[in-house]
Amino acid sequence: GLTAFGLINVFIPKDASESAPLPLSFLLCLIAVVFVFLGIHVYISALWHLASVISVLEPLCGLAAMAKSKQLLQGRTGTAATLVVSYFAVCGVTSLLFRAAVVKGRAEEGSFGLALPGRLLVGAVLLCVLVCVNLLGLLVQSVFYYACKAFHNQQIDRTALYEHLGGYLGEYVPLKSNIQMENL
Repeated sequence: GLTAFGLINVFIPKDASESAPLPLSFLLCLIAVVFVFLGIHVYISALWHLASVISVLEPLCGLAAMAKSKQLLQGRTGTAATLVVSYFAVCGVTSLLFRAAVVKGRAEEGSFGLALPGRLLVGAVLLCVLVCVNLLGLLVQSVFYYACKAFHNQQIDRTALYEHLGGYLGEYVPLKSNIQMENL
């Protein structure tokens, strides 16, 4: 991949001395490119997440859902960016903790130095945290979809949504018989 370090290796000659600092203009350009890339990445992620909700809740899919997502994000891009960056940050911190506690060996630098039972316990806890974060992320995406619809004064047709999702609006009806597990 062409990361920031890859760009440095491409643009700095091999015979440059180790102590020679990078030109300030190059560093500023590199920082600008990284921030533009991150901004585009966050915007496309927000579009994608909102389009996934649209493809479930409306009879749109694919590029039509992406177009609707772009329309709904207008005026709410800052909020969407905050939500996406927060989600990425929590997932990143969880990943770093998992790497330090579970993946790295006890003697490696940056490791928590846990024995196997501790590593398994911390790994299970971090896995549960990541599952909860993902479920909360799905909930936030759905709520944000309705907030965008309300921001653009679009009506939410509950009857059409009910028919599209094949939901059940009646009273709760208990099962008539117990499910036999051995028959499954």
